[in-house]
Amino acid sequence: MYSEALLHHGGGSSPHPSLLLTAAVTPVGKRSARLWRWAMSGFLLLALLVLLSGCQSVPTQEVVVEKKKREKRIRVGEPTATTSLEAVPWSEAPEALFQDRSTQSWAAALEQSALYYQRLPAKQILHFGSNELSAAAMAKACSELAAIARNADMNRLQQLLQQRFRLYRAVGNSEGDVMVTSYYEPLLQGSLRRSKRYYYPIYRRPPDLVEDGRGAGHRKIYRREKGKVLPYYERSQIDGFIFSPRLPGKLANRGLELVWVDNAIDAFFLHIQGSGRVQLDDGRMMRIGYASANGRAYVAIGRILIDEGKVPKEEMTMPRLRQWLLDHPEDQQRLFFANPSYVFFQALQGDAVGNINVPLTPERSIATDHRLFPKGAPGILETTVPIMAADGKTVTGWRPDVRWIVNQDTGGAIRGAGRVDLFVGFGENIEYRAGVMKQPDSQLFMIAPVVAH
Repeated sequence: MYSEALLHHGGGSSPHPSLLLTAAVTPVGKRSARLWRWAMSGFLLLALLVLLSGCQSVPTQEVVVEKKKREKRIRVGEPTATTSLEAVPWSEAPEALFQDRSTQSWAAALEQSALYYQRLPAKQILHFGSNELSAAAMAKACSELAAIARNADMNRLQQLLQQRFRLYRAVGNSEGDVMVTSYYEPLLQGSLRRSKRYYYPIYRRPPDLVEDGRGAGHRKIYRREKGKVLPYYERSQIDGFIFSPRLPGKLANRGLELVWVDNAIDAFFLHIQGSGRVQLDDGRMMRIGYASANGRAYVAIGRILIDEGKVPKEEMTMPRLRQWLLDHPEDQQRLFFANPSYVFFQALQGDAVGNINVPLTPERSIATDHRLFPKGAPGILETTVPIMAADGKTVTGWRPDVRWIVNQDTGGAIRGAGRVDLFVGFGENIEYRAGVMKQPDSQLFMIAPVVAH
């Protein structure tokens, strides 16, 4: 959920954005006119290099021929839960869809969504555009799809979907566009005891934080003080003391510290990603995930640096932002406090979980705006992903990508019908891969059975 969160109002339930990819999916599908021109220009350049290089070997990239051009429709007004998806025929699905045969991981994600739906009241309604589906119907559908996906039977899957399921496409932003970013599980260094090295706290959810309307489209977060309802403390009121003893630390010395980490930048980015792992000084690995937030609006510090002319917009990525903060420690306090949003965490016994309280599946789970899209729904994502060099840190190119996904998370940075954040998990150099993802001209589809609720 990442690069876009650096630029705009902020996937987990935190601002996510949102960093990597190791999906074994076939990188083909119909693209927009812009992506087609881009792919062709890259192909022609590579061909020229091959001709000029003699016996030198030049790697080529797969070029995807666009067979159909997608018309974008300008939309007026903000979408709602009943207008964010539009029913479309299966002929509108990406043409390479059934070439994604590594569907075991999709099956695992589907099984988690089935468990989520089984926990809901059977008649609870989910909106797929103007159509309504019950939780019971979605539980059955996810289980059925998972069984087929386990066997990677693409012919049976295609037949089932086209006969008994309906395809829905996200309407996108006001220009009909969908932007895809990525988020990941960062690795931090920490301790259960505060010291000069481990100085930066990661807090549990405070007991005086009150949430109203949990599970609804909108929730109110506040605190009570002397009978008054007040906004919960913002970042500068919580973390002020880490920069100066003269600044406030409203949660300090209340026994709310879950763990202490050794880097303020890592702690800040953890709030963006929503979950992570902490390598403790005693050798144990601690996994932590989103528990709650202070309800304040998310402000992207990357956008601040762009507006100030400090970093060009086209260069703004997670690695670029991190390096800028390292090079300018005198600006860290100002930038961190410009974002009043604050995330609270909890210890996890298993994998990172999303907003439907099921484990996230790397490369399959996505985060969307929970106010607009049905939680737990299966779907399809068509975008482009980076090709990384052997060092895992350098992008050498981009390739089209079509994959099966499941909508299992949300984030403060993920707002509107034109935003998707792909969870890419945990791993070496994962930050670099996820940090460069900021891909327009993508498409999001969701699927649901053709049944009455």
